[in-house]
Amino acid sequence: MDCQAQVLIKGAEGKWLLVESVSGRLLVPGSRLRETEDFVAAAQRCLLEDVGVSAEIKGISKMVHTSHRKCSKMTVVFVADEAPGTQILGTPRCKTRWCSEEEIKAFSNFVLDQHDSKLVLEAYEHVHPLSLLESQAEGGEKRRRESEGMVIERPKSRHERPLEDQLLEQAGYKKYELEQISAEFCSLCGSSDGTMGKATFTALMNQLGYPERQCDDSYRAFVNVSKSPPSLSLWGLQLGLCAMDPLTPHGDICAQFRCQYIFEFYNVSGTGRLSYPELRRMYVDICEAKGMSAKDQELLEERAQENWRLFESPDGIFLSAFLTFVGQLKFRGTSVLFRLKHSPIRREPPLPGPQSSSSSSSTNVGHLKKPPRGGLDVIRDEGVEGEDQMDTGGPVVDHLKKPAASGSRILQKASTVGSIPLSVMCEEGDEDPLRGSVGFDNKEYSIATHFVKVHRSGVVADVMTLWDLAGTEAVSGSTLESILSHSNKPGFDRLPSINAFDKKSKSKEMLSGLRYFEHMLKDDGRGCAKAAFSWGAVDMASVARCFIELCFKAIDVFASEPRLLEMSSPVYVLGDIHGNFRDLSCFEKVLWRMGPVLTPAKFLFLGDYVDRGKHGFEVVAYLFAQKLLTPSKFMLIRGNHEIRVVQESFTYKWECVEKFGEQLGVEVWEATNKVFDVLPLAAVIDKKIFCVHGGIPHPDLCEGLISSINDIPTNLPNPMESNLLAWEVMWNDPIRQDDIDASIEEQLAINNGFIDNFARGTAHMFSAEALNDFLKKNDLSHVIRAHEMKAAGFQIQQHGRLLTVFSSSLYCGASNEAACVLVDNLKIRTIRLDTT
Repeated sequence: MDCQAQVLIKGAEGKWLLVESVSGRLLVPGSRLRETEDFVAAAQRCLLEDVGVSAEIKGISKMVHTSHRKCSKMTVVFVADEAPGTQILGTPRCKTRWCSEEEIKAFSNFVLDQHDSKLVLEAYEHVHPLSLLESQAEGGEKRRRESEGMVIERPKSRHERPLEDQLLEQAGYKKYELEQISAEFCSLCGSSDGTMGKATFTALMNQLGYPERQCDDSYRAFVNVSKSPPSLSLWGLQLGLCAMDPLTPHGDICAQFRCQYIFEFYNVSGTGRLSYPELRRMYVDICEAKGMSAKDQELLEERAQENWRLFESPDGIFLSAFLTFVGQLKFRGTSVLFRLKHSPIRREPPLPGPQSSSSSSSTNVGHLKKPPRGGLDVIRDEGVEGEDQMDTGGPVVDHLKKPAASGSRILQKASTVGSIPLSVMCEEGDEDPLRGSVGFDNKEYSIATHFVKVHRSGVVADVMTLWDLAGTEAVSGSTLESILSHSNKPGFDRLPSINAFDKKSKSKEMLSGLRYFEHMLKDDGRGCAKAAFSWGAVDMASVARCFIELCFKAIDVFASEPRLLEMSSPVYVLGDIHGNFRDLSCFEKVLWRMGPVLTPAKFLFLGDYVDRGKHGFEVVAYLFAQKLLTPSKFMLIRGNHEIRVVQESFTYKWECVEKFGEQLGVEVWEATNKVFDVLPLAAVIDKKIFCVHGGIPHPDLCEGLISSINDIPTNLPNPMESNLLAWEVMWNDPIRQDDIDASIEEQLAINNGFIDNFARGTAHMFSAEALNDFLKKNDLSHVIRAHEMKAAGFQIQQHGRLLTVFSSSLYCGASNEAACVLVDNLKIRTIRLDTT
C-alpha cells in the first residue's frame, strides 16, 4: 500500500501555506511515508524539510483509502497551526506560497492537488483526534467510517440500482470504462468516498472541451439526478458522463435517463417545472445543434409556442409530462442535447501481457499512435517529468495506477482530430447501431404493438394496434391485463413500432406523396389526370416543407451512427441509384413489398443517390423517410455525389431549383446536403465483408485498418479539404488488369499496390495485391463497392474478392442492367433486376 501524509498549514494571519508546482499548479504539501515512519512522522518531516515551517499538528481533517486495480493508497490530511513568530527553517525543498481565503476562492481554474478549495477553507470545521490513526492501525475501519464528517456515505450498491445499471450496460460502460472515471475522480477528490465541488467539476469539464458557460447547469443536473446534493459523488459523475457521452444511445432506458438530465439542465429555476422561457431555450439549443438557422426570431418564437402548447400545462411542465411527450414523439430533438463533443473515456479493453505493467504503461502516456474514438490526449501525463511535482523528486500525490494499454486515467481532452458523433441515437431508433446486430443473451421477446393485414399481392392493407382489439376474441381477457396494461401508454421501448406504423408521421406523409408521384392518373373529368412519375398539380411548396422537416430529423439519426456501420446478415446491398426512382420503386416491390419492418433482411445503400437521373429529390426523400421509420433497417453511406461541389457540376442542384423555384429550391438542396454531411462512410457485414462506395484507402492514411474510419469527424461539409481518408473511400477504384503496363506495374510495386487515379483525376487506384493485404490486415473476406457502372449491374473482380454493384439501369442512355447483392447464409448472391 502506498501511504502519504498531507498537511494543511494555517498561518498566524489566517493564510494557508500551499506548494506551487513547476507548472504553476497549487498543491497541498505532502510526503510519502518511508519504511520506518508513521503518518505523523511523515507529516512533521514534510513541515520541516519540504516547506521549512515550524507548526503544531492539531488533528486530522480527512483520512481516505483508495483502491484501484492493483494499487491501494492511504492518504491522511492533517491540520497544523504555524508557530507564532517562526522563521523559515533552512532552505525548503519546495516553492511555497501563503494564500488568503479570498485568493483560494478565486482559484476557480485551479485544482488544489486532489482536493478542491472547500477542503482548505473548511478544514477546521471537522478536526478529528490523532487517535483515529490507532483505530486504523488496529483495523478499526468501522469506527473510522462512523466518525462524523470523515467519510461520506457510499452510494447504494449496484443491485439496488437496476435502472442505472441498464443505462450503463446499454451505453457500454462496463468495469473498464467506469474505472477510468473512478481513477480521475479519486485523483481530484482524494477518494471514491469524496465529493466533487462545482469548481473542480468545471475544471474537469473544461478539459473535456465542454463550454464553461454550461458547467453550472450541468453540475446541477449531475447532482440532482444522482440524488447526491449538495456535492457530486463518484456515482453521480459516472452516470452523468455516461449520459453526456455522444456514443450513448437515445432510446429506451438511456433516453429516459438522458431526458431527466436534460430536464434538470434547463430547469434553472429549480422549481421542478419547466417554464416557457426554459422550454424555449431548449428548443433554440435543438435548432442550433442541428445546424438550423435561428435568425428568424418571429418564426422561432412561433415554433417554440407550438411546442409549449403541446404540453397543455400553462403553469409549467413537470418531469413526468416531459418524459411522456418525448416518449410519444410529440416533442422531438432531445437526442442532440446534453452531449459532450467527444467520449470522455476510452472504450478499448486493456491489453494482456507485459504491456499491462506499470513500468511500461507510463511510457505509453499520451503517445498512442492511433487513439480510439474518444480523442487523442489525456488530461495529464502522469509520467512526464516536472508536471505537478514538488522538488522532492516526485509528485506530492502518487497518482493511481493507470489502466493498461491506454496509458493513463483516461478522461480525455477535447480534440478537433479524431472526433466522434455529436449526438447519438434519436427517438426513432429500435436498435443500437453502434453495436451491430441485436444480441439475445439475457433478453426476452415481447408481443409487437401493431399487427397488419396484407393483400394477396403483398401490399399492406391495414394496420391496427393491440389495444384496438380489447373486447374481441383476438385477445383473451388474461392478455388484456398482462400486456395491454403496459402497452396502452406508449413508452420509450415501444417507439420503433409506434413510429413505423404512425400514419400521421411526416415520413408516412412523404411516402404517401411519393406513391401519388409514382402512379399515373387517368382523366376522370375533374382535371386530375397526370403522368406516372410526376407531381401533377401538387403544391410543391408543401412538398418542400415536408422534406425539409424530414431532413431536420434525419440529421439527428445519421449523426448518431458510427462512421463505420456494423451489420449482421441477411443484408441486401444496393449500389448507385443516381436519381432513378423507377428502379428504386422496382427494388421496393421485389425486396421489401410489405415494408422494411415486416422484412427480415436489412438494406444497405452504397451512395450516389442524386445527379444524372431526373428524380434525385424523390430518391433521397424516399430513403430519408424510410430511414426515419426504421433506422436499424435502412442504412445509408456516403458516395462521391453526396458532396456540394460535385452536385454543382452535375444536375441535383439544378433539379431542386427546377422543381421548387430559385429560393425554395436552394433551401431544399442545402437541407439535403446537411444530411449528406453526416452520413456514415462505410459498413462491415458479419465482420467479414467491407462495404464502401469507392474502394479501399491508401495504407498511408490509416495503416490499412478499417477501424480508423470511426476516427473521421461526423460532420464533413468538405471532405476533400478536411479528411483525405473519407475522400478516398468515396473515390478510389480498383485498377483494371488491361490498364497495367510495365510502368504502372513498377509504380504499384513502389507504392504498396496503389497508383494515382488517372481516370478520375483524384484519389487512387488499387491492385489485387493491395486488396489482399487489406483483407488480411482486417481479417475480412470480401469487399463490396459501387462507384462504377457495369453492363450486367455487377462485376466480380480481383480474384473473386471484390464485387462492384450498380443499381440504376439505362444509366445516362446506356443499356446496362440494375443489380443488388444479397449477403446471407455465408453466400454473396447477385440479383439482376428486370426493370422493363
